[in-house]
Amino acid sequence: MLAKQRYLELVEQARQGRHGAAVPVAFWQHHPVADQQGERLADATCAFQARFDCDLVKITPASSFQLRDLGQTDSWTGDPIGRRIFGAGPVSTAEDWLRLAESRPEERHLAEHLKAARLVRARVPAHIPVLQSIFDPLFQLRILAGAHWQDHRRDCPEALSIALAALTERTRRIVGLFREAGVDGIFLAVQHAGAHESPGDSFFTMGLPEGLSCLAAAGPDSLNVVHLHGEGLPATLLDAFPGTTVHFAFDANPALDEGRRAGPEVLLSGGMAPSELASLTAETMATETARLLARMRGRGFTLGAGCALWQATPDRTVLAAIAAARGALR
Repeated sequence: MLAKQRYLELVEQARQGRHGAAVPVAFWQHHPVADQQGERLADATCAFQARFDCDLVKITPASSFQLRDLGQTDSWTGDPIGRRIFGAGPVSTAEDWLRLAESRPEERHLAEHLKAARLVRARVPAHIPVLQSIFDPLFQLRILAGAHWQDHRRDCPEALSIALAALTERTRRIVGLFREAGVDGIFLAVQHAGAHESPGDSFFTMGLPEGLSCLAAAGPDSLNVVHLHGEGLPATLLDAFPGTTVHFAFDANPALDEGRRAGPEVLLSGGMAPSELASLTAETMATETARLLARMRGRGFTLGAGCALWQATPDRTVLAAIAAARGALR
C-alpha cells in the first residue's frame, strides 16, 4: 500500500506541475532465456531496475508463462523484442477444450514465476511498486487455439465459451497467488482489442468482461495497469478499465492519444513504439520526450515506451528519456 500511495502521489504532483516534481517513468524489457527460471528472471529484472531506476518495476515473463503447465509449447529463436515463439498446443478439437477446462495440471512452471515475484519484491525498495505481468484470458484462448481459432469460433463456440470461463477462473486464482507473493498489483496485457480484429470478434463482449474479472481478483488495494497492445485502438477503451492506468503506444493510437483530453481521472502511461525508440539517438530521444510531455501536461501520466523495449535499445537512449522526464518540472 505504501508503494501504491507513493507512486500515485508522484503522478499527481507531476499532473499539477508542482515545482520540483518529476514525471514518473516505467520502462521494461523481456529477458529471454532468463525468463524460464525464477531466480534468473528475478536477477534480470533487478539488474534492469539498477540500470534505470524506474518509479515502477514490472516483472516481464514470456507470454507463454500461464500456458506452459497446460501443455502449450514455445521456443526462443532470437526475436529482437525478446519474445518466445509459440509452437504446438494442446488443443485441436472441441473435446480438447472441454478436457482443458477440467484439467488441474501440476504448476511447476508457474511456481518459478511466483518465486521470481517473491525475490523481486524482497530486493526492490519497499516504496517502489512491483507489478506482475498477466496475460488476459482471451489472449490465452487464442494462443491455445492457434490455427484453429476461426474454425472453432464457427463450429464449437460453446466449447470455446466453457474454456474461456475456465481460463478466466484460473487466471483469477493466479492473480491471487501473485498478490500473496507480495506484488503491489498486476499489469494486464490485452492483446486483441484493436480495430484490426475480425468483425464479430468484439472485445467488449468477449475479452473485456474476463479482463475486468481478473483485475477485480487483485483486490481493491492493488495498483493495476492495463496494456492495450497494437494500433488503431478505439478511444472508448480509455473508459473501459476504471481505476487503472491505461498503457499504450501513443504514436500508433491517435484516437487514444486524442482521448487524453477527456476524463482527467484516467491515468495514462506509454510513449513511442519500441521499434522507433530503439533507433533514436539520445539527443533526439530527449527532444521527442519533451514534446510528448508537453502534450500530456495536466494529465496523470507515466512515461515509458509503447511496449517492451527492443533488446538492442541503447541504454543512453532510455536514460535520455528518463532525464528529460525528471527534469521537465524543475
